[in-house]
Formats: sequence, C-alpha cells, structure tokens
Amino acid sequence: MNDHTLRVLEFDRVLELLAAEAAFSLGAEKARALRPAADFGAAKQLAAETAEMRLLDQLGIDIPFSGARDIRAHLRAAAIGQLLEPGALLECAQVLTTARRARLVLEKVRDRVPVLAAIGDRIGDFRAFAGDVEQAISPRGEVLDSASEQLALVRRELRAAEARLEQRAQAALAEALRRGAAQEGLLTERNGRKVIPVRSDSRSLVPGIVHDVSSSGATLFIEPFAVVEAGNAVRELRLAEEREVRRVLQRLTDQLGSRADEALRSLDALAELDLISARARLARKMRAALPPAGDAESWLGQQGPTRLVRARHPLLRGEVVPIDIEVGESPQGILITGPNTGGKTVALKTVGLLTLMAQAGLGVPCDEGSRIRFYPKVYADIGDEQSIEQSLSTFSSHLRNIISILREADRSTLVLLDELGAGTDPAEGAAIARAVIEELLDRGTTLVATTHHGELKVFAHGDSRLANASVEFDLETLSPTYHLVVGLPGQSNALAIARRLGLDERVVARAAEQLAPGHFELESLLEEIRAQRREAEAARAAAEAARAEAERTRRELAIERERIEDERAAVLAEAKREAEDTLARMRREIEQLRRRSAERQFDPQAAQEALRQAERERERLARAAVPRRAAAAAPVITREVEPGDFVHVRDIPQLGEALTAPGEDGRLEVQFGSIRMKVSIDRVDRIEKRKAGGGGATVVVPAGPPVSHEIDLRGQRAEAALERFESYLDAAFRAGLPYVRIIHGKGTGALRAAIREALARHPLVRGYESAPAAEGGDGVTIALLAG
Repeated sequence: MNDHTLRVLEFDRVLELLAAEAAFSLGAEKARALRPAADFGAAKQLAAETAEMRLLDQLGIDIPFSGARDIRAHLRAAAIGQLLEPGALLECAQVLTTARRARLVLEKVRDRVPVLAAIGDRIGDFRAFAGDVEQAISPRGEVLDSASEQLALVRRELRAAEARLEQRAQAALAEALRRGAAQEGLLTERNGRKVIPVRSDSRSLVPGIVHDVSSSGATLFIEPFAVVEAGNAVRELRLAEEREVRRVLQRLTDQLGSRADEALRSLDALAELDLISARARLARKMRAALPPAGDAESWLGQQGPTRLVRARHPLLRGEVVPIDIEVGESPQGILITGPNTGGKTVALKTVGLLTLMAQAGLGVPCDEGSRIRFYPKVYADIGDEQSIEQSLSTFSSHLRNIISILREADRSTLVLLDELGAGTDPAEGAAIARAVIEELLDRGTTLVATTHHGELKVFAHGDSRLANASVEFDLETLSPTYHLVVGLPGQSNALAIARRLGLDERVVARAAEQLAPGHFELESLLEEIRAQRREAEAARAAAEAARAEAERTRRELAIERERIEDERAAVLAEAKREAEDTLARMRREIEQLRRRSAERQFDPQAAQEALRQAERERERLARAAVPRRAAAAAPVITREVEPGDFVHVRDIPQLGEALTAPGEDGRLEVQFGSIRMKVSIDRVDRIEKRKAGGGGATVVVPAGPPVSHEIDLRGQRAEAALERFESYLDAAFRAGLPYVRIIHGKGTGALRAAIREALARHPLVRGYESAPAAEGGDGVTIALLAG
C-alpha cells in the first residue's frame, strides 16, 4: 500500500476514529501506525484477532486496561541504571500488574481465543517486582519504613533525635525569653537548623551560631550552642536516611532494569491487546461485519470477488445510503458513469476504503453475506490533483499517477480511478481512458472507475469483463440519491438540469439540436429500462411484504395450535388425575369387599352393585378422556430440515436442534439438552431457523408445578427408592419432560439394577442409557419418557 492511496482514500481518518477507542496512549499510537497487511497470512491474523476480541465482548469478558500507561521512558532509563523516582517505580509496577491481569484473563479462555492468548503469552511475570515496590513505596509515592530494616532503624533513631532537638531548642528559647533577648516565643529554621530570632542588640545574651540576618539587620537568627550537638545528630541521621532511601530505589531500579527488555515486550503486548480491543469497539460502533472467530477465510479470501451487501462509507455522517456491489471476478471491473454529483466518487471510495479496512483487521460496515477479496496492492487516483508548484494540470497529474499504476498493476491488484479521461479534450480523453481500461483488464487487474465520457458506456456494455453502473439522480430535487445501480449506465441529465435551473428554453433547444438523434434514443431507452427496473423492485418489495405477512400468519397459527395442544394436554391430565383418584377409591372398595368375604359377611347383592358402579365410573372416565377440541392437523413441512435448525417435535415440549438431515428411513437425529434421539420427520411440526449470533432454544414446559430434570436416590434402600422413583416419574411425565436423570451411584450396583429393571417394564419410559462419563457415567441413568 502506498501512502498516496491511503491518503486519497482517507484511511488516516479511520485510524483517528480507531485511536479514539484506545484505552491508553501507546494503544492509540499503535492505532495511528496501523497499515493494511500486504500479506494474506498477516491479514488473516489481524482479522482473527479482532474476531476473537469481539467474541470476548459477546461473552461479557473484559480485558483490564485500567492503570495502563506508556512507561517506555522509565524502562529505558532503568535499563541504563538511571535511578527512578518512587512515582516512576510505582507506575511501572501498576502497568506490569495490569498486563499480567490481562494475561490471566486470556489464559482462562485460551481454548476460545487462542490467537489473543498467544499475544498474552508475551507478557512476563513481574509479581516479585510489583510486590517489592508495594512493600517499599506507598500509593502516594513515599518510601515506607518497611522498604528495608536499615531504613526503619535509621528513621526510629531520627525521630528520637528530632524529639531531643525539639526539647533542647524549646529550653533555649525559654531561656532567651526570660532574658528578654528573643522577640517572640517561636522557633524557626534556617539551613535545616533550629534557630531563635534574637534582637541584634541582645546578641551577647544568646551565645550560639548566627545562620541568618533579617533584611533590616535588626534580627539575628541564632542556633544556641546548647542545641548544636543535637542538631548535628539530626542532620547526620537525615543524611543516612537519604542514603538508605536512595539505596532502596536503586535496588528496585536495578531489579526492573535487569528485565527491561522483557518489560518492554510485556508493555508492547498490552498495547497490542488495547489496539485489538479498540478495533472490536469501533466495529461495534459502526455496526460493522467481522468474520466468525477461527474462520477468517469465510469472510476474507485470496480468490473470488469482493461482494459488499449494504456497504456504508464509515466517514459519512447522517443517513448513509448503503450500496450493493460485486467486483473482481464476474465482472472483473465496474465503470460508474453519470453526472458529476458526488455519488460516483463515494461509491468508488467505499469499495477501496472497506478493502483497506478489512486487510487491516478492522470491521467493515456492511451486512451479512459480504465477502472481501484480499489484494496485496491497492492503487487509487482520486480527486483534483492539480499542482501549481510542479506546473502540472489536473490531467497531467492524473496521467502521472496512472503511469505509475500501470508499472505495478497485475492480477493481484485493485485499481480505483476517479474521473478517468477528464481534464483534456473529450475525444482524446475518452480514447486514453478506454486504452487504460483495456490494458488493466488484459492484465487481470480488478478495476473500479468513474467517468463522464458517454462513449465508455457503450464500450463497457460490449466487454463482458466490464459492467456499467450509475448513481441515481433526482431531477426534482437536482440532487443524487446515492443509490448505486449496477448493470445500467448513468444518464446524462445536463439538458434536464439546465431546464430545471431556468436556462432559457431556446438555448436548451439549440443545444439539443447539436446532439445526434441516437443520443436521445439511448437516453430514452435508459429511462425506460430504469422505469421497468423500478417497477420490478416495487413488485419484489410487495412480494417480500406478502411473504412476511404469510410468515407472520403462519407463526400466529402455530401459536394458536400450541395453545390448543396445551388445552388438550390439560384436559387429558385432568382426566388422568380423576381416573387415578377413582381407581384408588375402587381399590379401597374392593379391598373392603375382600375383608368382608374373609369375615363371612359377604353380601353378593352389594358386591354386584359395587361392580356396576365401578363399570359406570370406567365409562364416564373414558368419555372424559376424549379431547374437547380435535388436535390441529400437523402443518406440512414445506422444506427439508437442515442441520442447525430448531425443530418442534409433537409431544415433546422442548425445542430441539437438528444434528442431521432426514435419512432414507425418514428419521433425523435431534439434540434435546444433553439427550440425542432419532425422530421421524412426520413428528416434526415446526422448523425455526437458527438466529444470527447463535441464539439457542428455550424449553417450554406446560403449566403446573415445576419438576426437576433429575432425582437423587443415593443412600436409599431399594424399596424406598423405587417408591419415590415411581412418584417422581409420574410427575415428570405430567410436566412434559422429554427425559429425566436418575442419580443412583455406582456402589454395589444393586440400586442401579433395580432402577433399570423398573425402567425396562415401565409404560412411561421408552428407553434408557448411562450418562456420559463427564456427567456421572454408570452412576447416573438417563430415561427417555414416552410421548
């Protein structure tokens, strides 16, 4: 990438937006120095970094950057033995601690973000240094007594010496006041010594050393001989304290300096992570597309076309009109024609700038379905390049750029040419423009160009490698709509614009007379094609609206069907509960009859009546079990189930994820939570596409008291466990659970055998299996309930 291309495509302005997202100055510095990769492997690496950082953001994981600073100057000073002040050492310790915290965050999710974790591996472990700094220096930058035993000892002695000095100085002051020599009852300091302000005429009353004289000469500042010795002791201890503090700071400086290179690498890695984080944040702000983590090539490729879906120029403000464009394979080039309204250049720059952004690891503001082709070389000639200093006209300057481009262009090059052939005689300019385009196409170069020359529209129409395109223009408002139309050349609206702006009609008519008749035929044909295209787009929009309405209706019907199914299930559940109550009552009555028979109190007539009553109850329950509403007919599946779809299977209230397409036997494998099962396609009554972002399904459980998916029977006797298990299995079936987990432990295997024997003959169970090893293995049995 040459600097001219980066400048005319305004890549530096995008980098300023990126730098504003950085957490600290070194990250912002790296952002401003970012360049598009000229190697495909490097471009993939950048894309993978940004995609993994976005994944962390989606997982709610933040890399810490608080406390990050640019400490390179401190580290370089420490490397050459230059003593660092306490504040500088404290700052270095904080930054290196922040870097280590960032590494630890990435270590925990290494399997999800291996590329970022590899950057984190460059961060060294400076815990020992940070601990020593924390012990030696307070958060306010003061060297603590705990920095060394010698410093603590010196400071204890210093405090005692200062107390003795204060005591003796106060005694000397009291004596001077008693003699009338001192002017006021306070001590002061001069040159670090305790002194008493004494009137000059009372000098002889206070024997001592004069350290200062007032400006008027009326006051002498005298250190009495009685405190000189104590002052000397304090001075010596203060010097000892300074030496020990310096020794402590030098020790910490040397400790850091010996690993300065490693610390610089750690700081650089932290700044690199800050840059990647800024790229992810900027992509989120721009609502930009990024490749999935670990799959950069699905979005950025060495071959094939560049396909941009609803692409937006990232530097435009306000309501940005997106463009759809495909170039690089079929067609190899696009020629955008039409009036000079600004829309052509915006489209041209959008293609170029978004390509550069993708190759720099930045998110590209476009929609799903877009794909960027990697180009090792991107060249652009855009804008008014007139140079007064070099005595070059606009045409000459453009031509020099084009000559430079032709020296380098090949199959791996993207070339963007704005206003090709402008600035000179129209006929000659068009001829040169056509020759340049043909040369680039012959070399296999991908080309996007804009021009005013109408002759080039016909050329583009006749060359299969080149496609016409235009930016629509609203003659009512005399402004571009910025809507790019690929496949149609731009119309020359000069006469219409002149008429709308009020140019005299006779002048307009005279101008029209100068044009060849074929010109108007072409313009009329283009207008007719545009009208037909607008009608087709309107029809397509209407069809899309109808399809959306049909989809909405289908969903409403599906919801209504689910409601009816829920009502049916509730009726059946109520009938079942009533039947159970009645059967229990009947059992009690039969038991009473049995006891009476044993006691020889059997009444045949009463027994006959009891049996008739039981038969009547049975018939009533059979009628009650019939649903009050017929179940809605299962909707016809209008398309094949695809892996990744969410499916609703009749009689199973939980959405499942299709793992396979239906096989030859008409069955597909479906995942319900941790359970996999094969179901017939006939039982699938609703299919939902996986939502963007990988949103999962929600378990829908019929109304009723919540029932856990598992029961723990460990430590219980077999009889008690089976009785509790029977009740739980019945409750789980009523709640509509598709499966349950029975935790029985391994032990001797007796409880497991009893449970599985009961499962094998239970009418509510259609199969069972051991849990996966990671979820309990043979100590847990998973039972699939009937339904």
